Amino acid sequence: MKFIPKAIEIIILFGLMVCMAFGNVLPNGDNSSSLTEPSKDKLLRNAIDQLYKETMIRLEIEKKLRLLTNEISNLKTEGEHNGPSTQENKGDILQSNYLEKHVCITFPSLVEKFGYGFYAYVSSDLTNPGGQHTIVYDDIKTNFDNAYNQYTGIFTVPKDGLYSFTWVTRVQCSEAYTSELIVNKDVLGSTYAYCGWNTVTGNAIVKVTKGDAVFIRTRPGVGKGMIRSNEYGRTSFSGFMIN
Repeated sequence: MKFIPKAIEIIILFGLMVCMAFGNVLPNGDNSSSLTEPSKDKLLRNAIDQLYKETMIRLEIEKKLRLLTNEISNLKTEGEHNGPSTQENKGDILQSNYLEKHVCITFPSLVEKFGYGFYAYVSSDLTNPGGQHTIVYDDIKTNFDNAYNQYTGIFTVPKDGLYSFTWVTRVQCSEAYTSELIVNKDVLGSTYAYCGWNTVTGNAIVKVTKGDAVFIRTRPGVGKGMIRSNEYGRTSFSGFMIN
């Protein structure tokens, strides 16, 4: 009894007295006289132990509920301070951390301007596009900021700056094409591709303005036959912002 809190002890004793008064704890009638004093003491101790155990269980449950309530309250407060956190935001943070760790050492300017670049290639051979034909690189592999259009073949500059553009052309054997890098109406680079066993690559570093149209076109009056593009050599177009 000395381990039971005073308030609980009073409640238990009051309950026992009520039960005894109505005959719920001790047997009533003639059977009560058959119980010895040790039997009555045993019943009393069992009843007290049972009430004590139930009280302790309820106190433990209440304690755990209080801890859970506090944890939920803390999480809510932390969320209000930090703002909403979505799966997409977590993905952006992980991507940014990876770039800073693995890329920034070699290409700091690319990381700083991450989001301005593209890479696409022609998904299948072009039968006979001829001269003055804008090549549409329809299979997009990279397209940050959605600046390249796979239906027109045009890269619309999303921000002023210095860009690097690379285009690769492969033609059918015994045929030839001149392909040109066009910015709006100006020719800023060209390559000559002959036969189909090799690919020809062109590259240009150019300063462009937001809204400029950049694309690859076959030279007017030059070229016939098939432009090839398959797993043995892709006709492709790519670019990214340097600064």
